[in-house]
Amino acid sequence: MCKSVHILIVLKILHISTASLDDAQKVLSAALSAGFRESGAMSLNASKDGAILPMVAVRSTGLSFDALVGYATENAENLSIVDESYLHTLSTIANDRFRVNTERIERFRVALLRPFQSPGSSSLNSKPQEAAWEDAEDRKRRKKEEGLRRQAAIKAERDTVDAETKIDSSTSVDSLFAP
Repeated sequence: MCKSVHILIVLKILHISTASLDDAQKVLSAALSAGFRESGAMSLNASKDGAILPMVAVRSTGLSFDALVGYATENAENLSIVDESYLHTLSTIANDRFRVNTERIERFRVALLRPFQSPGSSSLNSKPQEAAWEDAEDRKRRKKEEGLRRQAAIKAERDTVDAETKIDSSTSVDSLFAP
């Protein structure tokens, strides 16, 4: 029986216990506006003592990543089914997704602090990355430009790796899976 080797990136779920339904709505709104579309509120019913302490789950699977890169034989030998160029491409994609997730987390932090800070206070919101509101057409245009830049960067990296692979083919992908 062969076992497959996967590269898997899974995003965690952040659970936030809130003091009221109003606070839960603020947290959920911040999560959704930051791009965590799979977020939701739980425990919305009153407990036996009458307290309502809603929980908000902030989560996203939109940037998850799974790729089959090799397998283990019955003799516990790891074998690659992809070449180095493909591994490099996977690495580039994974790093890009981590960057996007970091930006998303920062947007969530800013959006979460905004409704809970006192009027006139700007110390909580002082990070320079705070994004201004953008309408749907501007966002669509920006996202398209970002995608085109990512595609160009991936192509440039792939071309570089291909050129390096032609020059130095002494390194083997199988050596990455050697015990």
